[in-house]
Amino acid sequence: MVSRRDVLLRGSAFLALTGLVGACAPTSSAQTSDLSEADGVRTAEMIAKGEITASQALEAAIERTRAVNPQLNALAAMSFDEARSIARAAPKGAMGGVPTAIKDLLDWKGQPTLYGSRAFQGYIPEEHSDYMQAWLDAGTVPLGKSTSPEMGFISSTEPLVTGPTRNPWNSDYSPGGSSGGAASLVAARAVPIGHASDGGGSIRIPASCCGLFGLKPTVGRLKATSGNPGPVPISVQHAVTRTVRDSEAMFRATEQTGEGAPYPELKRIGGPASKRLTIGLWVDPPAGSALNGEIRTVIEDTAALCEALDHTVVPFTIDMDGPQFIDDFLLYWAAGAAGFAERASAFTGKEISPDIVEPWTIGLAQVFQSRQNTFGAAVTRLTQFGAVYDAAFADIDVMLTPVLGQLPPKIGEQDPTVEFDTLMQRVTEFAAYTALQNVAGAPGMSVPLHWSESGLPIGSHFSARKGEDGLLLALAYELEAARPWADKRALISA
Repeated sequence: MVSRRDVLLRGSAFLALTGLVGACAPTSSAQTSDLSEADGVRTAEMIAKGEITASQALEAAIERTRAVNPQLNALAAMSFDEARSIARAAPKGAMGGVPTAIKDLLDWKGQPTLYGSRAFQGYIPEEHSDYMQAWLDAGTVPLGKSTSPEMGFISSTEPLVTGPTRNPWNSDYSPGGSSGGAASLVAARAVPIGHASDGGGSIRIPASCCGLFGLKPTVGRLKATSGNPGPVPISVQHAVTRTVRDSEAMFRATEQTGEGAPYPELKRIGGPASKRLTIGLWVDPPAGSALNGEIRTVIEDTAALCEALDHTVVPFTIDMDGPQFIDDFLLYWAAGAAGFAERASAFTGKEISPDIVEPWTIGLAQVFQSRQNTFGAAVTRLTQFGAVYDAAFADIDVMLTPVLGQLPPKIGEQDPTVEFDTLMQRVTEFAAYTALQNVAGAPGMSVPLHWSESGLPIGSHFSARKGEDGLLLALAYELEAARPWADKRALISA
């Protein structure tokens, strides 16, 4: 007799053999000539062994970037000369010599930072941000700044300052946001890894849209980022990658360790764990918004895959007022937009207006201004949610949901000039799941296990309690082995 486990796992093996799904990891041949096949770990190994130099790896990445970027528009700034200087110095570290791109929201000393905004054209930071320095210390070689929507405030990367960034799987569609440029470049194999950040889903959303692995770490787990995190610290920095091991390598290279670190140092994961998990399956959006039927089907298939791997899957929800949570989160988000609009005004010396700040940002700022008297109560409820989230895991190890309520949007559907109320509905139906982990400070990950009938990627979202990043990484390794994705190539691919 053949069990459902055998059907699913043998089916995955058949797909790999027929080429419909590629092998889990890039080739390890020392003679690799096509560096687009190598992930970051493999690229660093080749450089460390003297098979190639950091400069050769960079020049190959620049060539790939020049080939795909005209179709993708994924770079806000090209810093090729600075990158060459970094590569010539033979950088050391876990990712020594690996080409990458830095999201346009992170300050890089001497290089342009737009924050996705017309207001900051001409701004050149005088210092690295803390996390930028951490990526340089890890040995990466950034070749430019990847695009972001204005200050990361929306779930599609279509800023007015640089124009829309496009999805390599279908250029009529968005790569998601706010780390859309990073995801587009990595999915198109211009660079093996891309820096990303996540304040409401901005690592996991573009990872889902572009068929990548995207881990949002526990808040405070990685090295500090400059700036005031606010009363509810929701934002984290990390990466979008093609392989799980690249994500783990960057996590370990940039982790806070030693005295004062809020969590014990992550032990090397490197592959699946033997422990079987209880996985809580929550399919419907927390706020009751619409869910695309194809996404519902594939998440149920993900649950079946987990059962085939001998994990236990149980129905699950968090006992919470979903609409109130989303309303509170959006008000908190709007407060950030109001603060950014003031910064833009101060930098330009101009009044806040659509001439310097996008209509979507202005609309958010106006929401905050009209509801300031309710802000304190919203912050209180958001602060209390962490305990609610943790308590919900009393009988499960991991939660499984969709990443998104809808498939990747077409370019223009989440353009920042769309009428505000219409755009708000589109954004909240699309990014329906990911804010919970930001508010709770908990880790979550998008795992690229499915593609839609039209060929667009669909991520599966797993999350856990604060500090259990390693638990998620071990599960990701297991899923990567069971249903490989890393060698699938997008339509636009270097």
